[in-house]
Amino acid sequence: MKRSVALVLLLLLLMAALPVPFTAHAQGAPTISVRSTYTLDRYGFATVNESVRFANNGSASVPIPSLTIGFGNLTSMVAQSNLTGAGFTLNAASAGGPFQVSSSGSIQGGGNATFTLSVLLDGVVSTMKNGSLQVMTLSSPSIDAKVDSLFNAVRMPASTAFNTAPSKLKASLGGTNNTYWSSATGTTPSAVTSVRVVTESNLQNPQDFNPLRVFSAQRTITVAANGSPTVTDTLEFQNMGTVPLASLRVSLLAPSTTKVTVLPGAGPRLVNPVTLPLQNGAIQLGYFASGYPNPGVAGGANFTISYQYPLGPKFYSTSGGQVTLALPDTPPIRAFVDSYAISLSVPLGTSAPRSAPTVLSNVTPWQGGATTFSYALAFGWGVEAGVPAASVIFLLLLIGLFVSRTTTAQAEETEEEESSTELTSTMIKAFEEKTNLINSLWPEIEGKDPNEVDKDYFDELRGRLDTFRSRALQRLNEARQRSSSQRFSDVLNQMQATEREVDRAAKDKLNLYQQYYMRQMRKEVYERLLPQYTKRLEKALNQLSDELHNVQREAKLL
Repeated sequence: MKRSVALVLLLLLLMAALPVPFTAHAQGAPTISVRSTYTLDRYGFATVNESVRFANNGSASVPIPSLTIGFGNLTSMVAQSNLTGAGFTLNAASAGGPFQVSSSGSIQGGGNATFTLSVLLDGVVSTMKNGSLQVMTLSSPSIDAKVDSLFNAVRMPASTAFNTAPSKLKASLGGTNNTYWSSATGTTPSAVTSVRVVTESNLQNPQDFNPLRVFSAQRTITVAANGSPTVTDTLEFQNMGTVPLASLRVSLLAPSTTKVTVLPGAGPRLVNPVTLPLQNGAIQLGYFASGYPNPGVAGGANFTISYQYPLGPKFYSTSGGQVTLALPDTPPIRAFVDSYAISLSVPLGTSAPRSAPTVLSNVTPWQGGATTFSYALAFGWGVEAGVPAASVIFLLLLIGLFVSRTTTAQAEETEEEESSTELTSTMIKAFEEKTNLINSLWPEIEGKDPNEVDKDYFDELRGRLDTFRSRALQRLNEARQRSSSQRFSDVLNQMQATEREVDRAAKDKLNLYQQYYMRQMRKEVYERLLPQYTKRLEKALNQLSDELHNVQREAKLL
């Protein structure tokens, strides 16, 4: 008996002396840390950054596992995605995910590897019947692996908060950093999304949250007689928020510019161009939006603003008598833009290759690409090159005389070629073509196989609408420029306002179809709302038809 006890004790001592074997996690896989940040932008869209860190705490190298990340009910709102991280690749089951991030590499002992998956979300803001704004939020993503350390955050614009904190998130509110957050260890996250109401604000403590609907943006580069380029940006938008929009943050092609010149037409109180200082990159709208010192553009109101500033030198270069412009396709405002046009305007006598304006539809804040223009240097550039002043003045006077005569001749030629009535007829035809397109959309959608309808299809339909709308508005602007009658101009302005309502009603109805066909809306809700959307669109189309007839009558009286 004593021998048996001694043998057992000896075995226990040997087992205690042996090293404890590593767990499978520590031996064959790195630890995983995730920082998930949902950021609501002041203009009504959101971004999500999923920053993942793999760390090898052992001595031998370990392979990097694949991760699949999803966003639950936010999947249909994903407008764009991007992956950063050396050695990682991104695969998505659909445009909105889930997203699989993989790597064929490994991590050496004591090393680490990181990547960040970023997604851009559109349509996260909606309006309740009582006028309050509600926002779709992400409290946590779904991840198909055990996460050793998880930090979730929802970041709000300054002075903006929710009525109640998103699920399981703590609030850290104050100043410019309004954040809701949570942390966890040793968890396999599931997607947690929820709809939250934004706290009502007041003028004493205005929230920095004004969702915008930007109907159009235009960026025109105008070349002066001395060859220097100037930027004119025009934005047409609606404040979808509940509080006045006091300032508008813009994206300029001149990083060092501290002021812009706001052009006439932005509001009834703005008669002459006004040069305004930028405050943290923003134009203060209270100066002219509704009569200074009023706070700005009221909630639900439409507004158009045009402003100018010199083009930054980093965006153009000169070589061999040519100026080359390289303009990013990113819109002038960090928001989703229905239609965006970029064009070049050069004075007569300046040589420039003929090129049509670049027109982009459904532009996102992450828009990539660039548009390039070029033109020949004008004589005025010789001033900086040391050409004698008398010669420069003579050449400029000569160019001025030539430009004056050419402009007069071309104006007379245009007058002969195309009368106001003909311009109006062309414009009316363009609007009728868009109306026909709108009426043809609904039977086309209803005739589709539901299994063949996806987000890309609806995006293509919106692109068609934007193309026909840009063409019609271009014809309208041509007719307005040729008009010498204030009454005719007023009729055109009223028709443009009605057209804007037609465009909104058509796209809202298109969004309704998309939500139903993408199985984001129940059938009974869709059938209840469809007659309302159809009635609103038909009313706007009938009003537009009446105003087109009115425009035609007024044109004959010119």
